[in-house]
Amino acid sequence: MVIKMMNAQPTGTYIPPDVSTVKTLNKVTKIIALIFGIILIIVGAISLIALVGIVPLIFGVVDLIIYYEIKQIDSLIDQQRYNEAKSKTFVWMIIGFILSGILVGILLLIAWLKYDDIIRAVQQSYTQQGPVPPQPPVQ
Repeated sequence: MVIKMMNAQPTGTYIPPDVSTVKTLNKVTKIIALIFGIILIIVGAISLIALVGIVPLIFGVVDLIIYYEIKQIDSLIDQQRYNEAKSKTFVWMIIGFILSGILVGILLLIAWLKYDDIIRAVQQSYTQQGPVPPQPPVQ
């Protein structure tokens, strides 16, 4: 019987299990933001003739910006910079609630709430294991 360790990393760093939950929420949010962005830009472009299309056009652009920002948040998570990822998620969660639709905002809110568990788990593993000794410089 083989036991697979999901949190084992070659560098000896601990990855909390909630990280995969946040990354999954980010993937779903990216997909929804991209779909809403494309649809709203198309609707905005079509209705721009009547000068009413500027609002959906702006909302569509904001959705596309959120899509790209979530890619950067995922990059921060991969680098284990959870506090920065949490801060950035908070900003885009607020913008998502206001300009992107309630669904994108709610998904980012759930992801933002998960960061507390991640940060707490990392801090606990750090205090239990102690700091990782620095690696000798490569010559």
